[in-house]
Amino acid sequence: RLSRHLVVPNVQTGQLEPLLSRFTEEEEQQMKRMLQRMDVLAKKAKEAGVRLMIDAEQSYFQPAISRLTLEMQRRFNVDKPFIFNTFQCYLKDAYDNVTLDMELARREGWCFGAKLVRGAYMAQERVRAAEIGYEDPINPTYEATNAMYHRMKEIGL
Repeated sequence: RLSRHLVVPNVQTGQLEPLLSRFTEEEEQQMKRMLQRMDVLAKKAKEAGVRLMIDAEQSYFQPAISRLTLEMQRRFNVDKPFIFNTFQCYLKDAYDNVTLDMELARREGWCFGAKLVRGAYMAQERVRAAEIGYEDPINPTYEATNAMYHRMKEIGL
């Protein structure tokens, strides 16, 4: 089952945990179709010699998107980057996330590809964090977001 492969690190324990406890049969089929479509898109992009940039979403969706993007990067970014993940610099953990992914690419021997953006979901992120009761994932100011953006550019992105 695909749901067993979608794991993310728990920030408190460092252990990998399932992103979802399990998929229904319909969700499993939807996931398979999505992966097939991603594969077709990636192959076409590589054949055409163009980049495929995977956009970022809210922080609570991003682990799944990033996981799928990393898998595509492993397969297609062998000689040069074709698949790019998007990192939102308004998130406090953006630098940690990008450096972890860069190190993974270095260790595994594939070409890392990234697009940096400042971000677009600040209001939603803050409201959700307050409603659910977790730490606000957003940098406290525009200046802090800008500093994160420039810090990430300095490491070669």
